[in-house]
Amino acid sequence: MCGISGVLYFDRDRVVDPERLRRMRDRLIHRGPDFGNSYIDGNIGLGHRRLSIIDLSAQGNQPMYSADKRYIIVYNGEIYNFRELKVELLNHGYSFHSSCDTEILVNLYITYGSSMLDKLNGMFSFAIWDTKERVLFAARDRVGIKPFFYLLDNEQFLFSSEPKAIFSYGYPLALEYDNLNELLLYRFTAGENTVFKDIKRLLPGHSITVESSGKTKINRWWKLADKIAGHEKIKDPLGWFKATLDSSIKNHLISDVPVGVLLSGGLDSSSICASLFKQQINGIQTFNVGFSNVEDDESALARQVSKSYDFPFHSINVEDEDLEENLELSNFINDEPPVHQNEAQIVAISRYAKKYITVILSGEGADEFLGGYVRYKPIKYLSYSKGVKRFLKFLPDGLKTNRVIKLERYFSLPTTDLMLMMNSVNNFPEEFDQIGMHLGEIHNDYRKKILQEAREVYPGSLQRQALYFDQHTYLSSLNDRNDRSTMAASLECRVPFLDHRLMEGLGTLEDKYLFKGRKGKYILKKAYEDILPPSILSHEKKGFSVPWMRFIFKNENLREFWNTMEKSDIFHNSLFNGIDIVKLKEKAGKGDISTQMLLRQFFFTSLWWKQYQDRFKYVLVITINVFYKFLESQVL
Repeated sequence: MCGISGVLYFDRDRVVDPERLRRMRDRLIHRGPDFGNSYIDGNIGLGHRRLSIIDLSAQGNQPMYSADKRYIIVYNGEIYNFRELKVELLNHGYSFHSSCDTEILVNLYITYGSSMLDKLNGMFSFAIWDTKERVLFAARDRVGIKPFFYLLDNEQFLFSSEPKAIFSYGYPLALEYDNLNELLLYRFTAGENTVFKDIKRLLPGHSITVESSGKTKINRWWKLADKIAGHEKIKDPLGWFKATLDSSIKNHLISDVPVGVLLSGGLDSSSICASLFKQQINGIQTFNVGFSNVEDDESALARQVSKSYDFPFHSINVEDEDLEENLELSNFINDEPPVHQNEAQIVAISRYAKKYITVILSGEGADEFLGGYVRYKPIKYLSYSKGVKRFLKFLPDGLKTNRVIKLERYFSLPTTDLMLMMNSVNNFPEEFDQIGMHLGEIHNDYRKKILQEAREVYPGSLQRQALYFDQHTYLSSLNDRNDRSTMAASLECRVPFLDHRLMEGLGTLEDKYLFKGRKGKYILKKAYEDILPPSILSHEKKGFSVPWMRFIFKNENLREFWNTMEKSDIFHNSLFNGIDIVKLKEKAGKGDISTQMLLRQFFFTSLWWKQYQDRFKYVLVITINVFYKFLESQVL
């Protein structure tokens, strides 16, 4: 796992400044504390920070050159089938000077060009510079496990693993206010859009070619819809699933450093432990975040799973000063407001786990490909929305729990398209309207495009359409969170459920393998029911929820910001003209859950923007020696 960055000027006579490139590169030191280096040739510069995982020797350092020095690569990620690919390249006459996957990538590109991407099983973002043709080729993995951000204008192409590095190169830090309504409603921007002005993300499963002249071409090299359509029929779904998931989990252990599991106590991460146990892989350490209140705490379940398989167990609580510290660090590291509002806890457990391991496995992605979210259940009844809405409307208020109230608002959405696209939101447009905040039209063609693809793949199943939509939107926000929050501690996070063999094959299975039963993920439960503790199989899914209101009012500084958040300059945007934050806080204080959730969104967005700017300004003026010491104390 590493951090990559680079700049290509379209004016051949304009030379990359080594100091600016170094500043850009070393902004990512938390992604790669083990080594850093740069390559500059006139108008092109590439930077790399290395976290050593496979081949810990200097032979694996980057930027790495091809044998003839024509190609230079900077790469972030892991290719789990690199040994098989190495044999293939040896048969083509290549020789190797390291045992790392970086050397495999550059030689695959020399041999196959961009078609080499289809051969890769892994997570990656990389850039390769061709010194002869003076062309930069960059690519990102199938579902965006590894990040790639860029800026493209008439003069230059800048790229990096994180937007903050582009700002460190000298590009102005500014919000893209046109995307603010999407951010507030969905909690994240989808597709190429980001919260920053002029900063784009390379979409998952896409590559980009940039010529020295500035001519640019973006290509979608992996499309899940096509893979599902062309997949052979799976004759034994359960047998196939168990074998493929076991294989993926074993592949994800490839490492020259210790590996652990991020264990929540839920089905997904517990199944990873079950598979490891079944495959007789011993000594894996597990890591968990607990809470002092019983309602949100699942650490006892996680401890039980670890004990069942004799895996050493670690659990921490993140509260008070620890919470405040990790929230501030998370706000800077993630480059965006807390989408899922558990980012600070993942940063904290990652910092703790780094004392023991360098690679951690996560169960992320299982819900989106196996139908695990509770919110997929109501979609079965969208065709009866009028009747459901009428029933919920006449339900006595005393029987309307928060979940029922949310369901009522969900079924009040005017179209099926909106119901599918807003299946993951916490607050609906009606609730924004009620407080005097009119979001207006959200300009995001990407969401509409993905929904149309979903219809074409699954014309008869709204639930499958919702899954496909989430796989290309909501999952991207989770992948960003996992990557950034673990990398805050120089910890590599791997996600076995996002093996492309699983994703493509699961897309072909009948609905019953996903949605059968009360809680979904039927095929996963069947695969490991004989070795999972019964308490895991019967446990109600909670998700990684955090009792934030309790934490905010318990912590002096967070409480003070809550009480004064209306002073934030982010509220100067015209979107907020019609609302009174002070009155909303009074209403929320009387127990209005909907208002509390809206205010929490405003709170985290405004706190993020303040702390991001403050931290950025601070780091920008200190010397690199102080910067290293700062990261050592705050991140590592």
